[in-house]
Amino acid sequence: MILLLRYAPPMSKNTMHSAGMPTTLEQANELIYKLLDRIAELEDRLNQHSGNSSKPPSSDGPGAPPPARKRPASGKQRGAQPGHKGHRRERHPLDARLTLVPHYPAADCACCGGDMVAHAKPYQVHQVFELPEVSYLVTEHQLYRATCSRCIGTTQAALPDNVSSSQMGANLLSYIALQSGQFHQSVSQIQQQLKQHFGLSFSRGAISEAQGRVSAMLTPTYQAIKQQVQTATHVHADETRHQRGGERRWMWLALSKIAVCFMTAYGRGQEAAKRLLGAEFDGVLVTDQYAGYRFIDADQRQLCWAHVARNLAAIAESSEQCNQPIGARLVLLADAVFRTRHRWESGALSKQKYLRRLARYRQSWRSQLERGALLCSKRYRGRCQLLLRDDEMLWRFMTDDEIALTNNEAERALRGYVLWRKGSYGVWSHRGELFRQRILSLVETGKRLGRCPQEWLRAVVRACIEKTDYPIPAELMPSTPSW
Repeated sequence: MILLLRYAPPMSKNTMHSAGMPTTLEQANELIYKLLDRIAELEDRLNQHSGNSSKPPSSDGPGAPPPARKRPASGKQRGAQPGHKGHRRERHPLDARLTLVPHYPAADCACCGGDMVAHAKPYQVHQVFELPEVSYLVTEHQLYRATCSRCIGTTQAALPDNVSSSQMGANLLSYIALQSGQFHQSVSQIQQQLKQHFGLSFSRGAISEAQGRVSAMLTPTYQAIKQQVQTATHVHADETRHQRGGERRWMWLALSKIAVCFMTAYGRGQEAAKRLLGAEFDGVLVTDQYAGYRFIDADQRQLCWAHVARNLAAIAESSEQCNQPIGARLVLLADAVFRTRHRWESGALSKQKYLRRLARYRQSWRSQLERGALLCSKRYRGRCQLLLRDDEMLWRFMTDDEIALTNNEAERALRGYVLWRKGSYGVWSHRGELFRQRILSLVETGKRLGRCPQEWLRAVVRACIEKTDYPIPAELMPSTPSW
């Protein structure tokens, strides 16, 4: 076999210059440094996980190593420990759902053949819970015409105002809405559930239309929730991607102690944040370092220390040696802040010692950030400078005990929507967007109020169908004190 090698003439200086190749030693050194910086940046990106970036834990994959423990293992076995009281099901009370089936021993004594006299009370009860055969009820409203025997005029009966104008009643509408809003089911899955569990056959269009009807009924509830959040004294906010058809949009969230408000928006800028929080927001806002909240004054913001800790972990785990010592010290300081806060909340530290330790940590924190702004690599130097600029927003919690250290409240409330988005692939219309933000607001607010979302939604739908007083919880009324 003969190999034909094509001769490539050496590149001239003009060709090398036009291709961006170095022609001098200084240019070669400059290119080497740029390539080293690029390699370090790509290695850091490759090593990103949920512990040192904003990536969710689900993106780590099953083969990812477990997160490092912040404290040593206790050495105890899994499960209940000695002395644990335990939890047992209480005996079901006597009501219409309980059926009594007595069991008696034989009437004759097995020893002597005498008559057995039963005791007045059972010595043991054994209750078996079972689900009934689920079906559905249909009410057929027959409308008649009548003709006058004198003038031969014809009139016809009208459907009563308290009867649903659609083929779905209050319970069925509430069920369809909550299967998607609370249990994250897609329209196709709801269609299958109705057929399998109840024997009902509805098209996907009819189910989608039912969700739109519920969305319109929830308008006053959503307005009350949004107003309560905008007037609260302490608010958490976050945002995540949202898809409508082929468009990329955003789902915003803001929550107070008793209410959670979702809102869809075209973008992720300050205009959307102002619509969510209100133009005259006067509370304290807990968020990450996203620039969309910069219109809020620094003395009204608290940055999430969990987000900051992940950014510091990225500096400590960087492939460049100059970043690691500074990042490790900053991680230790952040852990010390969390530990001090938890000890004060548990009563192990007095308020005076708590503030004194935080003041000492803050001084060391600024010192390390100033070193990082000078000594870290270019990529992480900017992070240290940004944290120095936002120093007031990092330590705002020292002046108000009600301010949380992290934005975990908002992230937990947003988690349900993220799961729903993954399973149903977004929405395709404005009606679908309105339904999502309103049903999610009701469900998450119901959880914070300790109310059953199903009972609350059923009362709202029934009030709209039967034209009765609209139910709004007393906690959401304007006179209720905010968190």
